[in-house]
Amino acid sequence: MFFAPEKDEHVKAFMMQTLMNDCLLQERDIRTLVITKDGFNKPANLFSPEDIRHLRKKYKIKGNDHTTILIGKDGLEKHRWGETTNWIFITELIDKMPLRKVEMTSRPSRCSA
Repeated sequence: MFFAPEKDEHVKAFMMQTLMNDCLLQERDIRTLVITKDGFNKPANLFSPEDIRHLRKKYKIKGNDHTTILIGKDGLEKHRWGETTNWIFITELIDKMPLRKVEMTSRPSRCSA
């Protein structure tokens, strides 16, 4: 989940990078969400305004901060960072998780390096 105050250059960069890393994200079953304080959400209409308030409160998102949160398949927060995503670090972090290790032994990577 990428939280931002508005649809700014950091949001646009994040969305572009998710497209560029689509194979790696799909292979790891990663879903990306963008939620901005000014009302832009991607995917659109997934959350109600009340849902968004709840998420901002639950994850302690400050109004004008750019905060990205990796949530595991167990529903727990695994990592948190700011406006710039290091995709290599994130994919390596995910690949170290127990469930992902099992997935990697049963399915070879279909993404080119």
